[in-house]
Amino acid sequence: MLGGEGRFDRSTGDGVPAYMYWIYNSMRKLEGRGLALSKIEYPRTSRFGDGAAWLRLVMKSAIDDYRGFDIVHTVDVKPFFPLNRGNAVYAATGHDFQPLTAPELDADLKTSAKNRIKLALEVRHSLRLSLKSDYLIAVSTMTRDDAISLGYDRKRIFVVNHGIDDRFRKLIRKRPNGGRFRVGYIGGFRTRKNVGSAINAFKKIGSRNIVFDIWGKPAYEYGRLVDLARDDSRIRFRGFAPEGRIVDIYDTFDVFVWPSMYEGFGFSILGAQARGLPVVAYRKSRIPMEVRKHCIEVEDEAGMADAIEGIRSNGYSAVKRKRAMAYARSFTWEKAASGTLDAYRRMLS
Repeated sequence: MLGGEGRFDRSTGDGVPAYMYWIYNSMRKLEGRGLALSKIEYPRTSRFGDGAAWLRLVMKSAIDDYRGFDIVHTVDVKPFFPLNRGNAVYAATGHDFQPLTAPELDADLKTSAKNRIKLALEVRHSLRLSLKSDYLIAVSTMTRDDAISLGYDRKRIFVVNHGIDDRFRKLIRKRPNGGRFRVGYIGGFRTRKNVGSAINAFKKIGSRNIVFDIWGKPAYEYGRLVDLARDDSRIRFRGFAPEGRIVDIYDTFDVFVWPSMYEGFGFSILGAQARGLPVVAYRKSRIPMEVRKHCIEVEDEAGMADAIEGIRSNGYSAVKRKRAMAYARSFTWEKAASGTLDAYRRMLS
């Protein structure tokens, strides 16, 4: 498995690195079943700057000798394309192809020359390289379909969904909210995350006995969103959600909103549902069907506000909660590891 240095580290808590950590460590448990697994990490920094670091990563990963492997698998979103691999099969994980299929959602990466270069040379170039792999492991049916729309051979794609770890299956102990109803969001602030829309929706709710807790690392559109929420003291930016506290943070919410316009998978939806939370999302958003299956889908900001207010006033159906929880908890990293191992075997058959 190939990845950037440090991106197999659980402490990052970020989407792709979290996948890298869990898929690698879950598959290590399968060693002895015809699998011997290694990870190779490539440096992502250089004292000569980002450009030099990018070039170093590209060149070294391309020319290193992989001829001792049966499969070389890029699990990261980095510009890897191993050339010196002899008869080894080259596989890539397809996380999402939004920068190629919906480039208008990358407005936040075009705000500076540095970001524009990163978008072109790292993000989009990495995705194009993954489409040149011998096989593709797509994290969802939607990612599979996007790859096919970009010309990838359907017969060489395996769909292997993410999992959620056992912490999300522990007993739910709701913390007292001081009588206030709490709306929650945990995620990034990219343009495509559409958090401003959730803020606008929340502002339409007149009740004062309700708060909106927004968790995420300050980056991208964060400053604009803080300004947008400045006139409503009920909206609170809580900062980065530490990986070790993530489940406890979910358990402080009464409802979870996911306004994102595009997700290759949508782990946060399953995480929230696994903790018994109703999840409100937009029907028009491009989110994989296997993930959005039990979401409360609304048309617009007014609909999101109405859905939140309806849950606050009337509660969340116990039957729907139980069904959504069971479904979300059925996504395991053990299944993801077994599915990946099965894909490997089929690649070599």
